[in-house]
Amino acid sequence: MISNQQHIQELAYYLWLSEGKPEGQSDKHWQIAISMAEKENDHPHQKRSVDPSEAKGSTEPEQPDQT
Repeated sequence: MISNQQHIQELAYYLWLSEGKPEGQSDKHWQIAISMAEKENDHPHQKRSVDPSEAKGSTEPEQPDQT
């Protein structure tokens, strides 16, 4: 089982990736990740995406069916 600190680190990493890998934002990402992990602990039965970009859905436009 993944530890809470590892989970927070993973969340912070995905936040960093989703923002385009900005420099000097690690404290901000860490604090947001802590908040996200706390909310997950408050609602353990709700499935949450680890990657924040997954919650937004696809960024690709839908293509018409080519069949």
